Amino acid sequence: MKESTIAAAPQGKMRARRSKRKNEVVLAAAEKAFVELGYAGTSVDAIAELAGVSKRTVYSNFDTKQTLFAEVIRKRASQVVPAEIPAALLEGDPEETLFQIAVAFLKAMFSPEAIALYQTVVADSRQFPEIGAMMADGPIRRSQMVFDAYFRQEARKGLMQFPNLDLAAAQFVALLKTNVHLRLLFNQPADTSKRAIEESARASIHLFLHGALPRTPGTTMAAPASKRAGKR
Repeated sequence: MKESTIAAAPQGKMRARRSKRKNEVVLAAAEKAFVELGYAGTSVDAIAELAGVSKRTVYSNFDTKQTLFAEVIRKRASQVVPAEIPAALLEGDPEETLFQIAVAFLKAMFSPEAIALYQTVVADSRQFPEIGAMMADGPIRRSQMVFDAYFRQEARKGLMQFPNLDLAAAQFVALLKTNVHLRLLFNQPADTSKRAIEESARASIHLFLHGALPRTPGTTMAAPASKRAGKR
């Protein structure tokens, strides 16, 4: 009995690994199919054929095409920003903290894979508003929540102040993307080199934290968003 149990354990692990690999293959095939054919034009049969598995294998892990698309969106969302800002960055200079997260965010956001998926969602969301909701509640909402949590933490400490804290994260993300994201969505040329992303991130962060008006005593509109950032 004991030998049977020991022998069964490795077999169970092997089955779990095979299942995980199949899952990854199916997800990769699904993302490729959705991007190339659109949501409406993609069938589970096409995904199964592209993945080299049976239709039954696809359905054994994903109940519907919509479930599969949601998982593709979830996977993409996990690659845009971390679930939370690493603790090592939280106590650092706010400009540097935001810079580190912003650069990683923009690189992921501007990647060809992310842009292609966004284009698919935009193209099909008129007919299928539910897939637009998946994107809005996935990568878009998640990126804002990470920045929102950081801004609220800094505001509680009295280290940042905002005219409207509820809007701050959305405003920051929009400022970060400049016009590059739209240009890429419309298949227009845009500089997404490491240097361009870093320069753009620095400029957006500085504008967000310090504003555009000269800082003069007693002027609340031009007050720095971060007291720490003002100490140079």
